[in-house]
Order: sequence, then structure tokens, then C-alpha cells
Amino acid sequence: MIVVDMGDAFRMIAQYDHSLHAGEMGAWLRDEAFSTVGRRTSVLTGVAEHDLAWQGMDKVPMWNDARGTPYSFLDLPDSWKLAHYHCGVDELEARDLYAGLLASRHYAAFFEHATDPDALAFLARERSRQARLLADLGVAERDVERDVRIVQFLDKLSLYVCLSDPRSGEGPLVPWLQGPFRELESAMGEPIEVQWAGPGRVRLKPFPFRAAFACDVPVRRVDKRQIGAVGIAMAYKTAPVERERVTIAPA
Repeated sequence: MIVVDMGDAFRMIAQYDHSLHAGEMGAWLRDEAFSTVGRRTSVLTGVAEHDLAWQGMDKVPMWNDARGTPYSFLDLPDSWKLAHYHCGVDELEARDLYAGLLASRHYAAFFEHATDPDALAFLARERSRQARLLADLGVAERDVERDVRIVQFLDKLSLYVCLSDPRSGEGPLVPWLQGPFRELESAMGEPIEVQWAGPGRVRLKPFPFRAAFACDVPVRRVDKRQIGAVGIAMAYKTAPVERERVTIAPA
């Protein structure tokens, strides 16, 4: 779950909706960003479905008593995520081997410096999966690395939107979303500067997409008083779904 404290309410976006938003943006990406045009469909499947694992976890939001907020993807304990991650990659691999490989690489990167035994076991299983899929698919490591960076870039760009307040064109405050995005540097020749250009509009320079476009993000604004009255699960369930439209355009 993506959670932003708006004062009197929490702005909440299901992780899988963010994933689909990333995939929708990816449909506009220029062909030269991909390792080959022939893998474009598989890469975009990997982007759109990379958070498939979160569908079950986000059905009923959980409350973080220590912080006084709903748990978000940023603070949900890894021990709660790992089994879901593995099953999500299993499901994606069954649909598309290359998309599954990219999702596995994307998730494994989160745990490269892990010391927790459960995280290390997850990492070992995913590295075994990656070696098997690389051999089965016969793809070059450099091509996989290029396409994984597409997943990382679009994931990050969608999170930039989702962790902001598009109505005001402000945010996000997350440190790792500040500064240039370097994921497509090899394809674009330089890092990409990303910034809000007013309400509902984000500008990129250089621009990696074919043209300016707009995408909607499904959002629930969950009133804090309602949470106090009926709990986070019911308050989230009954909050209306709004669709925030954000335009991505060249600077």
C-alpha cells in the first residue's frame, strides 16, 4: 500500500494499481530504451505486473500502532512480504518467462545487502530462478540488465507521482526520489530530471517517451475520523475511489 499523510486523511493507493500505472506509462516509452523491440511486450508485462504479489496484501490495510498510520510498502515488515513476493513472481513467470525474470531481478535488488535469514533464503531462491530462466531463454546478461532498468525507471516514476500530491503539484518528500533518475542513462545518454510543473503535470528532461500523455491513478482518501470510528479496514473499504489524472510531458 502507498500511503501519504494529508493531514485530515490518508491518501492511499493499492500497490498493484501503482504497478498498472507504471505499465500504462511504459506503453509510451520509445523503442530504443529496450534491449530489442521483440522483447517490448514481455518487458511491459513485467512492468505492469511487477507488484502482482501485493494484491493479497492490500485487500485489507493493516494499522501500524507504533507510527499511528496504516502500514505502507515502506514500513511493512519484510517477513510479511517475502512469501508473497515469491508467489507473485511464480505467477508472473507462468504467464511470461522473461517478465518473470525481470520481476525476480527487480525484487532481488531490494535484498542485495540483507543479513536476515529469511531475506537471504528469498534471495537464494530468486537467484536460482534467475539462473534457470537465463539458461532457458538464452538471453544475454547485458540485455536483461537494460530491461530491468526499464522496470526500475517506470516503477520509480510511478512512485514519484503516487507519493506526491498531484492536486497541488508538490512532493514527494522521499529522499531516494529526489535528484535525477539514472536508470535510463545508458539509453538516453544522460540522467533524467523529473519535477512537478504545477498541479497534475510532471516534466522530464530528456524525455524518454514518444509524446506527452496522461494517466489516471486510482486513489482513496481515507478520513482519519472515520478510521477512529470504524477502523482502518472498514474506513478504507468504504472510502470512494477517485481517479487523479497526471500528465507526463517534456520540459
